[in-house]
Amino acid sequence: MKRIIVCAAVTAAVLLMAACKKDGVYRPSDKLTGVLEYYERVHQRYDSETKMWNTIHKDSTARHTTEKWLWNGKQLARIDFYTGNTVSSSVAMVYDGKRLVRANVSATNSYIEYEYDGRHLSTMTLRNKKGEAEAVYTFEYDGNKVVRIAETLNAKGAKAMPDDIMDVALLPLVGDRQTARDIAKASCKKAGAKASEQVYDIVWKGDNIKAVKDHESGNTLATYKHDAKTNPLRGLLLTFNGEGGAANQFAFGNENNVVSVDYGNEKLEYSYTYSSDLPVSRSRSVVDHYTQGYRYVETTINYFDYEE
Repeated sequence: MKRIIVCAAVTAAVLLMAACKKDGVYRPSDKLTGVLEYYERVHQRYDSETKMWNTIHKDSTARHTTEKWLWNGKQLARIDFYTGNTVSSSVAMVYDGKRLVRANVSATNSYIEYEYDGRHLSTMTLRNKKGEAEAVYTFEYDGNKVVRIAETLNAKGAKAMPDDIMDVALLPLVGDRQTARDIAKASCKKAGAKASEQVYDIVWKGDNIKAVKDHESGNTLATYKHDAKTNPLRGLLLTFNGEGGAANQFAFGNENNVVSVDYGNEKLEYSYTYSSDLPVSRSRSVVDHYTQGYRYVETTINYFDYEE
């Protein structure tokens, strides 16, 4: 549970560098226009003579669109998310001039508010469809880098349970809407309860997040490694957008692309293919040795399309 919550904080953390320098404007040199996904699950048996894993059965889904990014000139206007061939949710951005101030999530009628202190994002508030604050994130900086995040759940005396917005926040982290909703219900206090707060310290290596620590205990909660290629989503202020392959906790503020995340008891690893300096695909394989001599290998590949 704590890892899930720190993931949310990390997602919020990666607003940073370009946001500070550009007053909340996301202006990539190469505009992302879509994200596609391929998934396969392979059942394998180990051959002790050849010392190889042989495929018994494979299920897969054809490459399909999961996100479409729509632009209004240089500003990102909306992201549509797809289930099958149908738009299941959209996130629409609202700007005050050149600065992002709100993101509306259609699936839940919830929204995210962004407030600034000069050039820095100071507060991000997740509100349910009634307008009640279900989560508030406040940011502390050292120069242009965020170094501390305070996460307050069920803030400002919100009466509604957070299942209509916190599940949206958690979905990119757990991958399943019902699981995200269950976690949201279990991790937040009931109506009328006092707000709960968690504070995280962000450790940097150059222009990438190296680690996230619990401020109170000093324990390291997650460590990150990156490639040396350009992250096309750096500076995007939209966080907790609801779902999707590109917009997740790894995509927002680092100069480079995350290749591994170590939570101590779990390690996630990613591999990329590139065109010039930009990633065009990201893949992750998970091996489940469910019994001796047999295993499942699940592979998810996301493909990124850019404006020509």
